[in-house]
Amino acid sequence: MPNDPGTLTHTFSRMMFRGMDKMRHRDAFDIGTPTGSDFAGFDKYRQIVLVTYKRSGEAMPSPINHGVDGGKIYVRTDPSTGKVKRIRNNPKVLVVASNLRGKPTGPVVAGVARILPEAEHAHAEAVIAANWSAPMKLFERSLDYGSQLAGVPTAYIEITPAEV
Repeated sequence: MPNDPGTLTHTFSRMMFRGMDKMRHRDAFDIGTPTGSDFAGFDKYRQIVLVTYKRSGEAMPSPINHGVDGGKIYVRTDPSTGKVKRIRNNPKVLVVASNLRGKPTGPVVAGVARILPEAEHAHAEAVIAANWSAPMKLFERSLDYGSQLAGVPTAYIEITPAEV
């Protein structure tokens, strides 16, 4: 598999994620408790912090691009990332609007995440791409092209507000 441990694409992915971890704003680790009940207004932001939870209960924040449609948030990532594994184990998440580095800039909303089946990928991709700025479109499409050439898959995640 192209993204198996030890392959060039896996090594590149790990390096990219480590770099993003180093640039993450310290406030991304302390976003607090939920203050909102839905994702209204999240379409005005280009970034969110998606907080997933380890089995130990430790919160793991990830600044990530997103799209909003029908009251749900959609994100995409490499399926081998920790956030995908954590969502499979515990779908409860927190979402907060943020800047590029993950500094919270909006309400915190509790949600339930779901890894989407392939049949729902096209819709999620369209929703996410609609939220990109022009430079981001260029960057993301170049990543898409490289990923397709290398055979790196993509996981799409749908987040719905948690029932209160």
